[in-house]
Amino acid sequence: MDIQNKRDKDIKDELIEKISKNPSDESNYIELGKIYIAETDYENALGVYESLLKVNPLNFQALINAGSLHFYYRDINKSIDYYSRAAEIESKSFSIYMNLGNAYAELGEFEPAMKNYEKALELEPDSSALYNAIGLLFQDKKDYLTAIVYYDKAINADSRDPETYINKASAQMSMHMYKEAIKSLKHALELEPANLKATICIANCYASLKDFANADKYFEKCYAIDDKAYQVYVCHAIAYSDANRIDMAISKYKEAIAVDPSRPNAYILLGNIYVDRKMYKEAIECYQKASAICPDDAKIYSFIGNTYFMLEDLPNAIYTYRKALRCDDKSIENKLVYIEILQEYINKKERNKEGATA
Repeated sequence: MDIQNKRDKDIKDELIEKISKNPSDESNYIELGKIYIAETDYENALGVYESLLKVNPLNFQALINAGSLHFYYRDINKSIDYYSRAAEIESKSFSIYMNLGNAYAELGEFEPAMKNYEKALELEPDSSALYNAIGLLFQDKKDYLTAIVYYDKAINADSRDPETYINKASAQMSMHMYKEAIKSLKHALELEPANLKATICIANCYASLKDFANADKYFEKCYAIDDKAYQVYVCHAIAYSDANRIDMAISKYKEAIAVDPSRPNAYILLGNIYVDRKMYKEAIECYQKASAICPDDAKIYSFIGNTYFMLEDLPNAIYTYRKALRCDDKSIENKLVYIEILQEYINKKERNKEGATA
Protein backbone atom coordinates (compact mmCIF):
# COMPACT_ATOMS: atom_id res chain seq x y z
CA MET A 1 0.00 0.00 0.00
CA ASP A 2 1.52 3.36 -1.03
CA ILE A 3 1.63 6.39 1.26
CA GLN A 4 -1.33 8.19 -0.37
CA ASN A 5 -3.57 5.13 -0.22
CA LYS A 6 -2.63 4.58 3.44
CA ARG A 7 -3.43 8.21 4.21
CA ASP A 8 -6.81 7.95 2.46
CA LYS A 9 -7.60 4.74 4.34
CA ASP A 10 -6.70 6.36 7.64
CA ILE A 11 -8.97 9.33 6.86
CA LYS A 12 -11.84 7.01 5.89
CA ASP A 13 -11.40 4.95 9.04
CA GLU A 14 -11.37 8.12 11.10
CA LEU A 15 -14.54 9.43 9.45
CA ILE A 16 -16.32 6.10 9.88
CA GLU A 17 -15.41 6.11 13.55
CA LYS A 18 -16.67 9.70 13.93
CA ILE A 19 -19.97 8.75 12.28
CA SER A 20 -20.40 5.76 14.60
CA LYS A 21 -19.75 7.92 17.65
CA ASN A 22 -21.77 10.92 16.53
CA PRO A 23 -24.23 9.94 13.75
CA SER A 24 -25.93 13.33 13.82
CA ASP A 25 -22.85 15.21 12.51
CA GLU A 26 -23.76 15.46 8.82
CA SER A 27 -20.41 16.89 7.69
CA ASN A 28 -18.64 13.58 8.28
CA TYR A 29 -20.95 11.77 5.85
CA ILE A 30 -20.33 14.39 3.16
CA GLU A 31 -16.56 14.17 3.58
CA LEU A 32 -16.60 10.36 3.50
CA GLY A 33 -18.80 10.39 0.43
CA LYS A 34 -16.34 12.73 -1.33
CA ILE A 35 -13.48 10.28 -0.71
CA TYR A 36 -15.46 7.34 -2.08
CA ILE A 37 -16.43 9.40 -5.15
CA ALA A 38 -12.78 10.34 -5.73
CA GLU A 39 -11.92 6.62 -5.56
CA THR A 40 -14.78 5.86 -7.99
CA ASP A 41 -16.21 3.61 -5.27
CA TYR A 42 -19.74 4.68 -6.12
CA GLU A 43 -21.49 1.85 -4.30
CA ASN A 44 -20.03 2.84 -0.94
CA ALA A 45 -20.58 6.52 -1.72
CA LEU A 46 -24.27 5.86 -2.35
CA GLY A 47 -24.46 3.92 0.91
CA VAL A 48 -23.01 6.89 2.80
CA TYR A 49 -25.51 9.36 1.28
CA GLU A 50 -28.42 6.99 1.94
CA SER A 51 -27.29 6.70 5.57
CA LEU A 52 -27.12 10.49 5.87
CA LEU A 53 -30.63 10.84 4.47
CA LYS A 54 -31.91 8.57 7.22
CA VAL A 55 -30.40 11.02 9.70
CA ASN A 56 -31.66 14.07 7.81
CA PRO A 57 -34.02 13.47 4.84
CA LEU A 58 -33.63 17.13 3.87
CA ASN A 59 -29.85 17.21 3.43
CA PHE A 60 -29.60 18.98 0.08
CA GLN A 61 -26.12 17.76 -0.91
CA ALA A 62 -26.94 14.14 -0.06
CA LEU A 63 -30.12 14.31 -2.18
CA ILE A 64 -28.22 15.71 -5.17
CA ASN A 65 -25.35 13.22 -4.89
CA ALA A 66 -27.61 10.22 -4.29
CA GLY A 67 -29.75 11.28 -7.27
CA SER A 68 -26.67 11.44 -9.50
CA LEU A 69 -25.46 8.03 -8.34
CA HIS A 70 -28.86 6.44 -8.95
CA PHE A 71 -28.75 7.99 -12.45
CA TYR A 72 -25.31 6.42 -12.93
CA TYR A 73 -26.71 3.03 -11.91
CA ARG A 74 -29.63 3.54 -14.35
CA ASP A 75 -32.23 3.64 -11.60
CA ILE A 76 -33.79 6.68 -13.23
CA ASN A 77 -37.04 6.80 -11.25
CA LYS A 78 -35.15 6.86 -7.96
CA SER A 79 -32.89 9.55 -9.40
CA ILE A 80 -35.94 11.67 -10.25
CA ASP A 81 -37.31 11.14 -6.74
CA TYR A 82 -34.12 12.44 -5.10
CA TYR A 83 -33.74 15.40 -7.49
CA SER A 84 -37.39 16.35 -6.98
CA ARG A 85 -36.96 16.33 -3.21
CA ALA A 86 -33.88 18.54 -3.64
CA ALA A 87 -35.90 20.94 -5.84
CA GLU A 88 -38.44 21.35 -3.03
CA ILE A 89 -35.61 22.55 -0.78
CA GLU A 90 -33.85 24.76 -3.35
CA SER A 91 -36.10 26.00 -6.16
CA LYS A 92 -33.44 28.21 -7.75
CA SER A 93 -30.83 25.54 -8.55
CA PHE A 94 -29.91 25.31 -12.24
CA SER A 95 -28.21 21.92 -11.81
CA ILE A 96 -31.30 20.31 -10.23
CA TYR A 97 -33.57 21.24 -13.14
CA MET A 98 -30.87 20.29 -15.64
CA ASN A 99 -30.47 16.90 -13.95
CA LEU A 100 -34.24 16.37 -13.75
CA GLY A 101 -34.53 17.20 -17.45
CA ASN A 102 -31.79 14.70 -18.26
CA ALA A 103 -33.47 12.01 -16.16
CA TYR A 104 -36.86 12.46 -17.81
CA ALA A 105 -35.16 12.55 -21.23
CA GLU A 106 -33.52 9.23 -20.38
CA LEU A 107 -37.00 7.79 -19.79
CA GLY A 108 -38.18 9.23 -23.11
CA GLU A 109 -40.68 11.52 -21.37
CA PHE A 110 -40.52 14.64 -23.52
CA GLU A 111 -42.97 16.96 -21.74
CA PRO A 112 -41.55 16.74 -18.17
CA ALA A 113 -38.01 16.83 -19.56
CA MET A 114 -38.75 20.03 -21.51
CA LYS A 115 -40.55 21.56 -18.52
CA ASN A 116 -37.46 21.13 -16.35
CA TYR A 117 -35.10 22.33 -19.08
CA GLU A 118 -37.22 25.49 -19.41
CA LYS A 119 -36.91 26.10 -15.66
CA ALA A 120 -33.15 25.67 -15.99
CA LEU A 121 -33.14 28.14 -18.93
CA GLU A 122 -34.83 30.78 -16.74
CA LEU A 123 -31.89 30.48 -14.33
CA GLU A 124 -29.08 30.25 -16.92
CA PRO A 125 -30.21 31.44 -20.37
CA ASP A 126 -26.72 31.15 -21.88
CA SER A 127 -25.84 27.57 -20.97
CA SER A 128 -24.33 25.73 -23.92
CA ALA A 129 -24.71 22.38 -22.14
CA LEU A 130 -28.41 23.03 -21.62
CA TYR A 131 -29.07 23.99 -25.25
CA ASN A 132 -27.17 20.88 -26.29
CA ALA A 133 -29.33 18.72 -24.00
CA ILE A 134 -32.51 20.24 -25.44
CA GLY A 135 -31.18 19.56 -28.93
CA LEU A 136 -30.70 15.90 -28.01
CA LEU A 137 -34.23 15.80 -26.59
CA PHE A 138 -35.73 17.01 -29.89
CA GLN A 139 -33.43 14.71 -31.84
CA ASP A 140 -34.74 11.72 -29.87
CA LYS A 141 -38.22 12.87 -30.92
CA LYS A 142 -36.97 12.89 -34.54
CA ASP A 143 -37.62 16.64 -34.78
CA TYR A 144 -34.25 17.22 -36.39
CA LEU A 145 -34.82 20.79 -37.55
CA THR A 146 -35.65 21.98 -34.03
CA ALA A 147 -32.69 19.99 -32.70
CA ILE A 148 -30.38 21.84 -35.11
CA VAL A 149 -31.79 25.20 -33.93
CA TYR A 150 -30.84 24.33 -30.35
CA TYR A 151 -27.42 23.00 -31.33
CA ASP A 152 -26.78 26.35 -33.06
CA LYS A 153 -27.79 28.12 -29.84
CA ALA A 154 -25.34 25.92 -27.94
CA ILE A 155 -22.59 26.81 -30.42
CA ASN A 156 -23.40 30.52 -30.10
CA ALA A 157 -23.10 30.18 -26.31
CA ASP A 158 -19.84 28.24 -26.51
CA SER A 159 -18.19 27.42 -29.84
CA ARG A 160 -15.35 25.40 -28.26
CA ASP A 161 -17.13 22.10 -27.63
CA PRO A 162 -16.60 19.57 -30.44
CA GLU A 163 -19.45 17.37 -29.15
CA THR A 164 -22.04 19.99 -30.04
CA TYR A 165 -20.87 20.07 -33.67
CA ILE A 166 -20.99 16.27 -33.74
CA ASN A 167 -24.54 16.25 -32.37
CA LYS A 168 -25.57 18.84 -34.94
CA ALA A 169 -24.00 16.72 -37.68
CA SER A 170 -25.89 13.67 -36.42
CA ALA A 171 -29.19 15.52 -36.85
CA GLN A 172 -28.10 16.71 -40.31
CA MET A 173 -27.15 13.14 -41.30
CA SER A 174 -30.59 11.93 -40.19
CA MET A 175 -32.02 14.41 -42.71
CA HIS A 176 -29.53 13.23 -45.41
CA MET A 177 -27.84 16.66 -45.30
CA TYR A 178 -24.44 15.06 -45.70
CA LYS A 179 -22.55 18.06 -47.11
CA GLU A 180 -23.77 20.25 -44.26
CA ALA A 181 -22.89 17.52 -41.76
CA ILE A 182 -19.34 17.35 -43.12
CA LYS A 183 -18.95 21.09 -42.49
CA SER A 184 -20.15 20.67 -38.88
CA LEU A 185 -17.83 17.72 -38.34
CA LYS A 186 -14.83 19.56 -39.74
CA HIS A 187 -15.48 22.30 -37.17
CA ALA A 188 -15.28 19.58 -34.51
CA LEU A 189 -11.97 18.35 -35.94
CA GLU A 190 -10.56 21.87 -35.91
CA LEU A 191 -11.14 21.84 -32.14
CA GLU A 192 -10.02 18.23 -31.62
CA PRO A 193 -8.09 16.77 -34.59
CA ALA A 194 -7.98 13.26 -33.10
CA ASN A 195 -11.71 13.02 -32.40
CA LEU A 196 -12.57 9.53 -33.63
CA LYS A 197 -16.33 10.04 -33.61
CA ALA A 198 -16.12 13.11 -35.86
CA THR A 199 -13.66 11.39 -38.20
CA ILE A 200 -15.74 8.25 -38.66
CA CYS A 201 -18.87 10.35 -39.22
CA ILE A 202 -17.12 12.30 -41.98
CA ALA A 203 -16.07 9.01 -43.59
CA ASN A 204 -19.67 7.77 -43.42
CA CYS A 205 -20.97 11.05 -44.90
CA TYR A 206 -18.61 10.80 -47.87
CA ALA A 207 -19.64 7.17 -48.36
CA SER A 208 -23.31 8.23 -48.34
CA LEU A 209 -22.44 10.83 -51.01
CA LYS A 210 -20.76 8.03 -53.04
CA ASP A 211 -17.47 9.92 -52.72
CA PHE A 212 -15.57 6.75 -51.85
CA ALA A 213 -12.12 8.25 -52.38
CA ASN A 214 -12.67 10.77 -49.58
CA ALA A 215 -14.45 8.12 -47.50
CA ASP A 216 -11.35 5.89 -47.71
CA LYS A 217 -9.15 8.84 -46.81
CA TYR A 218 -11.07 9.49 -43.58
CA PHE A 219 -11.34 5.81 -42.70
CA GLU A 220 -7.54 5.65 -42.88
CA LYS A 221 -7.43 8.64 -40.51
CA CYS A 222 -9.66 6.66 -38.16
CA TYR A 223 -7.19 3.77 -38.11
CA ALA A 224 -4.39 6.23 -37.36
CA ILE A 225 -6.35 7.46 -34.32
CA ASP A 226 -7.34 3.97 -33.10
CA ASP A 227 -6.62 0.81 -35.08
CA LYS A 228 -8.63 -1.27 -32.59
CA ALA A 229 -11.93 0.58 -33.04
CA TYR A 230 -14.38 -2.15 -34.06
CA GLN A 231 -16.99 0.25 -35.45
CA VAL A 232 -14.51 1.78 -37.90
CA TYR A 233 -13.92 -1.59 -39.57
CA VAL A 234 -17.66 -2.28 -39.74
CA CYS A 235 -18.45 1.14 -41.24
CA HIS A 236 -15.58 0.81 -43.71
CA ALA A 237 -16.92 -2.60 -44.76
CA ILE A 238 -20.39 -1.12 -45.30
CA ALA A 239 -18.85 1.63 -47.44
CA TYR A 240 -17.02 -0.99 -49.51
CA SER A 241 -20.32 -2.87 -49.99
CA ASP A 242 -22.01 0.35 -51.12
CA ALA A 243 -19.16 0.86 -53.58
CA ASN A 244 -19.67 -2.73 -54.81
CA ARG A 245 -16.17 -3.65 -53.65
CA ILE A 246 -17.45 -6.82 -52.05
CA ASP A 247 -14.13 -8.63 -51.57
CA MET A 248 -12.81 -5.59 -49.68
CA ALA A 249 -15.98 -5.52 -47.59
CA ILE A 250 -15.53 -9.19 -46.66
CA SER A 251 -11.94 -8.49 -45.68
CA LYS A 252 -12.96 -5.56 -43.45
CA TYR A 253 -15.69 -7.56 -41.72
CA LYS A 254 -13.12 -10.25 -40.96
CA GLU A 255 -10.79 -7.59 -39.57
CA ALA A 256 -13.64 -6.29 -37.38
CA ILE A 257 -14.21 -9.80 -36.05
CA ALA A 258 -10.50 -10.16 -35.32
CA VAL A 259 -10.56 -6.87 -33.39
CA ASP A 260 -13.58 -7.91 -31.30
CA PRO A 261 -15.04 -11.40 -31.82
CA SER A 262 -17.57 -10.83 -29.02
CA ARG A 263 -19.82 -8.46 -31.01
CA PRO A 264 -22.49 -9.72 -33.43
CA ASN A 265 -22.77 -7.01 -36.10
CA ALA A 266 -19.85 -8.02 -38.30
CA TYR A 267 -20.90 -11.68 -38.27
CA ILE A 268 -24.45 -10.75 -39.36
CA LEU A 269 -23.38 -8.34 -42.10
CA LEU A 270 -20.76 -10.78 -43.38
CA GLY A 271 -23.43 -13.48 -43.38
CA ASN A 272 -25.66 -11.23 -45.49
CA ILE A 273 -22.90 -10.86 -48.07
CA TYR A 274 -22.42 -14.64 -48.18
CA VAL A 275 -26.18 -15.07 -48.76
CA ASP A 276 -26.03 -12.60 -51.67
CA ARG A 277 -23.18 -14.68 -53.09
CA LYS A 278 -25.16 -17.90 -52.53
CA MET A 279 -22.48 -19.07 -50.09
CA TYR A 280 -25.16 -20.38 -47.76
CA LYS A 281 -23.10 -22.66 -45.53
CA GLU A 282 -20.62 -19.84 -44.83
CA ALA A 283 -23.56 -17.51 -44.10
CA ILE A 284 -25.08 -19.96 -41.61
CA GLU A 285 -21.73 -20.27 -39.85
CA CYS A 286 -21.58 -16.47 -39.45
CA TYR A 287 -25.18 -16.21 -38.24
CA GLN A 288 -24.66 -19.02 -35.74
CA LYS A 289 -21.66 -17.21 -34.27
CA ALA A 290 -23.79 -14.07 -33.91
CA SER A 291 -26.55 -16.15 -32.33
CA ALA A 292 -24.12 -17.60 -29.79
CA ILE A 293 -23.40 -13.99 -28.72
CA CYS A 294 -27.09 -12.97 -28.73
CA PRO A 295 -29.02 -16.18 -28.00
CA ASP A 296 -32.33 -14.34 -27.52
CA ASP A 297 -32.27 -12.39 -30.79
CA ALA A 298 -35.16 -13.59 -32.93
CA LYS A 299 -33.92 -11.71 -35.99
CA ILE A 300 -30.71 -13.75 -36.15
CA TYR A 301 -32.67 -17.03 -36.00
CA SER A 302 -34.84 -15.76 -38.85
CA PHE A 303 -31.68 -15.13 -40.92
CA ILE A 304 -30.53 -18.68 -40.21
CA GLY A 305 -33.98 -20.07 -41.02
CA ASN A 306 -34.14 -18.18 -44.32
CA THR A 307 -30.71 -19.46 -45.29
CA TYR A 308 -31.65 -23.07 -44.53
CA PHE A 309 -34.74 -22.51 -46.68
CA MET A 310 -32.55 -21.35 -49.55
CA LEU A 311 -30.56 -24.57 -49.12
CA GLU A 312 -33.90 -26.42 -49.29
CA ASP A 313 -33.13 -27.80 -45.82
CA LEU A 314 -36.72 -27.46 -44.62
CA PRO A 315 -36.41 -29.38 -41.30
CA ASN A 316 -33.60 -27.07 -40.10
CA ALA A 317 -35.46 -24.02 -41.42
CA ILE A 318 -38.54 -25.02 -39.40
CA TYR A 319 -36.48 -25.81 -36.31
CA THR A 320 -34.72 -22.43 -36.47
CA TYR A 321 -37.92 -20.46 -37.03
CA ARG A 322 -39.39 -22.14 -33.96
CA LYS A 323 -36.43 -20.73 -32.01
CA ALA A 324 -37.16 -17.29 -33.47
CA LEU A 325 -40.78 -17.52 -32.35
CA ARG A 326 -39.76 -18.62 -28.87
CA CYS A 327 -37.66 -15.44 -28.64
CA ASP A 328 -40.40 -13.22 -30.09
CA ASP A 329 -43.85 -14.78 -30.25
CA LYS A 330 -45.42 -11.47 -31.31
CA SER A 331 -43.61 -11.24 -34.68
CA ILE A 332 -46.30 -11.57 -37.36
CA GLU A 333 -43.65 -11.75 -40.07
CA ASN A 334 -41.89 -14.70 -38.44
CA LYS A 335 -45.19 -16.50 -37.87
CA LEU A 336 -46.17 -16.09 -41.52
CA VAL A 337 -42.78 -17.28 -42.80
CA TYR A 338 -42.84 -20.21 -40.37
CA ILE A 339 -46.29 -21.27 -41.61
CA GLU A 340 -45.14 -20.90 -45.24
CA ILE A 341 -42.05 -23.08 -44.68
CA LEU A 342 -44.06 -25.62 -42.69
CA GLN A 343 -46.64 -25.83 -45.49
CA GLU A 344 -43.88 -26.26 -48.05
CA TYR A 345 -42.44 -29.09 -45.92
CA ILE A 346 -45.87 -30.81 -45.73
CA ASN A 347 -46.44 -30.38 -49.47
CA LYS A 348 -43.00 -31.81 -50.22
CA LYS A 349 -43.72 -34.83 -48.01
CA GLU A 350 -47.02 -35.35 -49.83
CA ARG A 351 -45.36 -35.11 -53.26
CA ASN A 352 -42.69 -37.60 -52.19
CA LYS A 353 -45.41 -39.92 -50.89
CA GLU A 354 -47.39 -39.69 -54.13
CA GLY A 355 -44.23 -40.29 -56.17
CA ALA A 356 -43.40 -43.40 -54.14
CA THR A 357 -46.97 -44.72 -54.55
CA ALA A 358 -46.85 -44.17 -58.33
